[in-house]
Amino acid sequence: MMADDRFLAPWSTMAEDPESWIRSEIAEERGPSRAICRDEDDRALGRVALRLPEFASDAVRCEAIRASDQPAGELSYWLVPEARGKGLAQAAVEVMLTTIVPATGVRTVVLDIEAGNLASMRLAERLGAERRAPARTKPDRAGVPRTLVVYVLSLAGHTLPDQARKSRRA
Repeated sequence: MMADDRFLAPWSTMAEDPESWIRSEIAEERGPSRAICRDEDDRALGRVALRLPEFASDAVRCEAIRASDQPAGELSYWLVPEARGKGLAQAAVEVMLTTIVPATGVRTVVLDIEAGNLASMRLAERLGAERRAPARTKPDRAGVPRTLVVYVLSLAGHTLPDQARKSRRA
């Protein structure tokens, strides 16, 4: 279950009240949110979401973010463990970036990734996001300090990197 995932559990309220969490995601109270599914199966295998600037975490205003990055939204994504490594997160993020995010008016999206989450960091890099310094330290919901690596993806004239375009055609 995702509530037990080592990268999601410290940050998500999903396990505490799944019904409220789902209602909030469907209502898009903090910005666009989409389930990640396979074409041939409508079961939700994860989620991709954009938090609009006024609802994003302090990651969009941290020391690594420049004035020229504003307005900045915050992009997040996750998958159930058995769906990982199949390109689903990248495909979902690309759809979000090309079809939904442009209408929001954000200039950049920030990906605030826990240090050690190498798969997520590699995805940010494949998307063309720039790793910025300094990293942030933020306590999770239990008060445990976590190091977060900040990536910024500019949407001005954004096109998918060659590798991303190839993976969408596969």
